[in-house]
Amino acid sequence: MSVQMIQSKCGLVLTCLLGQIMLFVAPVQAGVQGKSYNVNVNSSRGDSFTACFQFNTNGVLRFSGQNATYNVSADQTSWQAVTNPPSPVATISLNGVVEQADSVISGTGMNSNNTNFTFNGTLLSQSTCPAELPISPGNLQFGVNRENPFLQ
Repeated sequence: MSVQMIQSKCGLVLTCLLGQIMLFVAPVQAGVQGKSYNVNVNSSRGDSFTACFQFNTNGVLRFSGQNATYNVSADQTSWQAVTNPPSPVATISLNGVVEQADSVISGTGMNSNNTNFTFNGTLLSQSTCPAELPISPGNLQFGVNRENPFLQ
């Protein structure tokens, strides 16, 4: 009987301690929702480029002038996205994982032109991506069109 009381008192003390510790821990928003990441992308066409993935809280992923609907796993560590409505040029599908308290992102993707992508990146301090430069003649570098590389 005394062993049970000691165990229950220890359990109560432990529960109280853990409860107080939890009060001091700031709530953390898990997963990608409401966050933006600067990513380095490599394509199967041999291209390397950077992009910004902005995960809005309404389930929309914005990247390189595209909008995709995304879903996250129950444990908030992985996600999947597909452009919508399908682009007349190419549909893009992406999936990835977040690690290290959601500060690192990595994953793969594919478009309907059979171009594959791998990417990795880091969390930005702001929740939105910096403004993108519009594609225009002034944004051509060395005579190469800066067409969206996700659509090639």
